[in-house]
Formats: sequence, structure tokens, C-alpha cells
Amino acid sequence: MARNIGADRNGDVYRAVITSTPPGKPSSTWHEGPYAKPGAARARVSFWCNYLTDSETGESYATGYIEKATTTWARV
Repeated sequence: MARNIGADRNGDVYRAVITSTPPGKPSSTWHEGPYAKPGAARARVSFWCNYLTDSETGESYATGYIEKATTTWARV
């Protein structure tokens, strides 16, 4: 299904990059997006860092950052 992210123009899009390292398990990294605004990508990083928190210690086992890409649309 197509997503309308305001990419009808040439411009920047953003994605969240999240890495989870649960205790005793291998680390995994995934991406979410693209988003039209950097705040939406930052919100996803914040969500996962808060959601993936150890209930006993209160420490998060997730970290993340956002990436930016510039789109250029061309006729195919």
C-alpha cells in the first residue's frame, strides 16, 4: 500500500534506526519510516527506547538515531 508522506516534491525524508540489545540475546537493528518530518522519526526512537526497558532496573536496552535522505523524483 502506498504512503503519502508529502514526497510529491523533491526533498528530504527521514527514518528511525533502532538497535536493541536484550540481556543474554543477540543484538538486532531495524529501520522505521520514511517520514516527512524528523520529529516523527525521533518519536519512534523515543518510543522504542522507552518500550524496551528492563522492568527491574529501569534501564533501556534500545538505542537509536535518525537518518536523512534526499529524494529526487525522475520519470521512469
